[in-house]
Amino acid sequence: MTAETGLALVTVPDAAAGLAAEMGMLSDVAGGAPASALIWQARAPGLVLPERFARTIGFAENAANCAAAGWPVTTRRTGGGITPQGPGILNLALAFRVGPGKSRTIRDSYAAICAPLTEALAALGIDSRAEAVTGSFCDGDYNLAVGGRKIVGTAQRWRGDACLAHALILTDLDLAPAVAAVQRLSTGLGHEQLFDLDRHCRLADLIRGDATARIADEIRAALAPRGYVPWRPRSVQP
Repeated sequence: MTAETGLALVTVPDAAAGLAAEMGMLSDVAGGAPASALIWQARAPGLVLPERFARTIGFAENAANCAAAGWPVTTRRTGGGITPQGPGILNLALAFRVGPGKSRTIRDSYAAICAPLTEALAALGIDSRAEAVTGSFCDGDYNLAVGGRKIVGTAQRWRGDACLAHALILTDLDLAPAVAAVQRLSTGLGHEQLFDLDRHCRLADLIRGDATARIADEIRAALAPRGYVPWRPRSVQP
């Protein structure tokens, strides 16, 4: 199923450009723009981690080693852990404001992004649920998992009454080198957690055809009745 919502897949050079676009969308919505949506993918592989990790002793050396290995490191303003970015990963970002008289709750803001993604996956015949997946990178209670394996990771950031909800979807990423890169950086920064390749899954292994194009179409269909306006970075083309 497809839906003509004008929500194009935007390709950006790298994760830094995609994250900057998300912050731009959040700023617009916090400033009064309507609830907005952005689907993006980075051309170059890389690793992304919360800004607080950059204050860890040895960060600069470990980031340089990752860059030399083909995994440049970018910081982000949301929480969580280290994640890969690049080809094989599709990102969905939603920005919206909490209505007057409504409380700001983590459950509701995560539901705003998990619900349409669950619908999109279901349209492809995939049963997913929000749950923690021990052994996955950037684990959290609002991953989407299929058979106990992580397929979507989520994060959020607030600015006043405006929320940016982000989802990272594993479409056809080469998982083994990506998980290994996350592990090297995590260990180098002194973290003890071990990541298990088998605790992750890819959409391409669950459906036929172009996984990225098919899930993007179903995301558009799921978002169409929810009233999001397509948001496009001013400096890049879809």
